[in-house]
Amino acid sequence: MKDNIYAFGHKNPDTDSVCSAITLAYLKNSRKMHVTPYILGEINNETKYVLNYFKVNKPLYLNDVKLQISDLNYKKDCFLIDNNTLNDLYLFMQKENITGVPICRSNKEYLGMITIKDLLKVIIDSKYDSLHTSYDNLLSIINGKEILRFANEIKGKIILSAYRSKDFIENIHLTHDSILVIGNRYNTIIEAIMAKIKLIIIVGTNTISEEVIELAKKNKVSIITSNEELLYVSRILILSNYIKSIVIKDNANPIDEKMYVNDFLTYANKCHFTNYPVVDKKKRVLGLLRIEDVNTPNKKKVIMLDHNEYFQSVDGIEEADIIEIIDHHKIGNINSSSPINFRNMAVGSTNTIIYEMYKENKVKPPKNIAGLMLSGIISDTLMLHSPTTTNYDIQAVEELSKIAKIDPVKYSKGMFSAAASIKGKTIEELIYNDFKSFNINNRKIGIGQMPVINYEKILKDKNKYLDVIEKVSKEHDYDIFAFCITDIINNNTYLLYNKNSENVFRSVFGNNSEMYEGFKLDGIVSRKKQLIPKLMDELK
Repeated sequence: MKDNIYAFGHKNPDTDSVCSAITLAYLKNSRKMHVTPYILGEINNETKYVLNYFKVNKPLYLNDVKLQISDLNYKKDCFLIDNNTLNDLYLFMQKENITGVPICRSNKEYLGMITIKDLLKVIIDSKYDSLHTSYDNLLSIINGKEILRFANEIKGKIILSAYRSKDFIENIHLTHDSILVIGNRYNTIIEAIMAKIKLIIIVGTNTISEEVIELAKKNKVSIITSNEELLYVSRILILSNYIKSIVIKDNANPIDEKMYVNDFLTYANKCHFTNYPVVDKKKRVLGLLRIEDVNTPNKKKVIMLDHNEYFQSVDGIEEADIIEIIDHHKIGNINSSSPINFRNMAVGSTNTIIYEMYKENKVKPPKNIAGLMLSGIISDTLMLHSPTTTNYDIQAVEELSKIAKIDPVKYSKGMFSAAASIKGKTIEELIYNDFKSFNINNRKIGIGQMPVINYEKILKDKNKYLDVIEKVSKEHDYDIFAFCITDIINNNTYLLYNKNSENVFRSVFGNNSEMYEGFKLDGIVSRKKQLIPKLMDELK
């Protein structure tokens, strides 16, 4: 499966940015790519109206594109179940060239880590004489032959017999849990059978008398034979133990796959481990992360729409792999480490550009996708009344209206009525309904805009709006902060702003004594083309 590509517009999403993410994803996916549209914030009333009208689901919310453990090339499925043997553990370490292995239960629930040091301690420790394994594991480890089996699970204390039969019988205490490893010594074997021990492993031969077998059957003593020598069996036997038979230390806290890489590095600098188990949110083991795996990340692939500046984009954009930008704003401060597809056109809407891409790729959009592109263009050009409108936008509206089979003028009135609704919204939410933040010569600028049918109702609460504007601008350290209330019917804007902005706006729009903290701008409806350029000229 191809890696997912994230397509999204700017923070404080408007209709054009949301629709462009959906419509571009549709185009890319029709070309056998795997692109998913996202939003970076809550959508406004206008966009809700559009999505509901065309019965399209709201895109998923994207919090950030920061590097996560899941983006690293760690060893996937690198773990062992606690019912594996210590020999499995040793061979697995050799095969994977690792010095530690995450251990889990059969349901992948994380138990702990076992390192090569832990394994060596078990092998070298001469006092380690317990065995807990299966009959089949023993057959495999010691190249054994099944003679008698009375239990599938073998658990007990290992006894190695190098004594003469008389000395063994006099000095060794046998119990039901004893596991005897011995050469073909008849008397000692008979004594062990009569003591009804757990298991006898007879080494150096695969031949055993019928008398011994019948007596073992009577006393329910399991027997395995092996042609291997006693020294070899005594050394390898311990490795037949289940991994769970030894102490599994939680000596490396498991790392959640969704953990940010920067947070992991901070943690790793304190721990100084080499290996880290990776788990999911339910603590199920996914694999093993080695510290060197951090050096080869698979950065999230993203397509930026309707913006091309870091501060307008998703958190962590600097850690992502930007593969494409489609925008109709001024070129900002985005840079990349390798060539990308960057499409920037002086048109009224990002969706106008995307429609051009549909035509170039000879892809006819379905009705709902055509309707979304049309909505983005209508929204950003104020139904082609904005000075940002171009012939491309006019032609796109004409063609997309036919595909979507709707009257654009009639439809736009429904859109704008939804956009102008202030029901259930706080003043701060209205200001941030369609908000752009940017810097001009190290001065932080914030300008919100809301289309209305008539702004007289809002101006009745003008002082309340001004109080919120002052509060927000101070809290977020804006040098210039303004709210454009745009009358889309009468083609003008009423501008409200913070006190610190007064001299700038007086200089830009004239020294009008009636403009203190708010004034009417006839013929101005475009923030991008009519307001921001004037501010940029003023602040140069």
